[in-house]
Amino acid sequence: MPVNAWVRRILWGLFLCISALPLPAHPFLQDSWWVVVETNRLVMRVSSTLREVAVAQNLGNSTNVVALDRILNSLTNHGEYLVRSLQIDADGRPLHGEVLDFQLLSDGANEAPPGSALFLDQSHALFDLEYSLPPGAAPSELKFGHRTLTESPYAPGIPWEVTYALLIKDADRHDLGAGLVRADLPYSLELSPPETNASRPGSSRVPESLRQFEAGTTLPSFGSYLRLGIWHILTGYDHLLFLAALALAARTLGDFLKLILTFTLAHSITVTLAALNLVRAPAWFVEPFIAGTIVFVAVENILAPRRVSAPSRLAMAFGFGLVHGLGFARGLSESLGTAGGRGVALAIVAFCLGVELGHLGVGLPFWGTLRAGRAKWGDAFSNRALKWGSAAVALGGAYFLAAALRQYG
Repeated sequence: MPVNAWVRRILWGLFLCISALPLPAHPFLQDSWWVVVETNRLVMRVSSTLREVAVAQNLGNSTNVVALDRILNSLTNHGEYLVRSLQIDADGRPLHGEVLDFQLLSDGANEAPPGSALFLDQSHALFDLEYSLPPGAAPSELKFGHRTLTESPYAPGIPWEVTYALLIKDADRHDLGAGLVRADLPYSLELSPPETNASRPGSSRVPESLRQFEAGTTLPSFGSYLRLGIWHILTGYDHLLFLAALALAARTLGDFLKLILTFTLAHSITVTLAALNLVRAPAWFVEPFIAGTIVFVAVENILAPRRVSAPSRLAMAFGFGLVHGLGFARGLSESLGTAGGRGVALAIVAFCLGVELGHLGVGLPFWGTLRAGRAKWGDAFSNRALKWGSAAVALGGAYFLAAALRQYG
């Protein structure tokens, strides 16, 4: 069979396989989840971005024009939704919760005026919840999971990605544990009897220990943020398509590594600035732009193949990386709370390192496969792989672009 036919079959087969999978893209929401362990109950404060509220409560398809009064009227329902969505087990037995109180976060660094493009993403509601512990001996293990927004796809085949930054204390505000909780990755905490018994029993609906909860005393571990960065790439098919477009055009390993490192440097800059709340960009701009970069790079591979190794490609990788970084960092500042200094720096470094490891872990084998094909079949394989592979990437990018425009248009 001619090389051209083999290349087309392999690349289109890979594209069709990817298209058949659930395709998580960039709808990345991150909330805080604070828990106080008392003798007879767990009390917790959970944040939800107003975009999350709009999605869960079907308020205008989560666009940027949801009226504030509609969101306020839906907060009671969203509290009940959180009680159903959060999954807490004590020694393997599910706990049942109730809503104690809720409030709209109307001040602080994340404030954005109603009607602005940032309002739904930068504003939060706080929900105080209570989960009663079973009577008898104190539990030895607590498990925290969730299924928030798993029933509300971002677009056909693309789920929302919700991550909670979990921080657990006892009633005296001593740290017990911290972690990042995704729908596919719960967090388990082993409790020793002295820690649990030292906690005061619940005497009020919203205890003072929760009202004075200090978010920044402990952060999830370096490894947690490292895994978050890796997972965000491995399950982010929009990023993988962009990576594939770069790899298809890189003739040498040096060219490919330069592109990846340039892209990493750029997105690390904006991840840091966005996580520290120094730079903001609305989701209606970031998400379609990221999808558009996939289409742009893929089409350039086809129409101007001689430019793909030029210095202009490095400049493009840097410029596009700056915007990709805004997508990586959406919600990351929420998990950092009021922490400062070394803790924030380690979290940002771990996340960016995880993203880079994800890029290399996927990109190097993919580029190596292309290199093996070039070695075996020469320029015929190289030219057709660039043409047909880029066409497949462009179609995938167009799909994500349509999904983003549908969601935010």
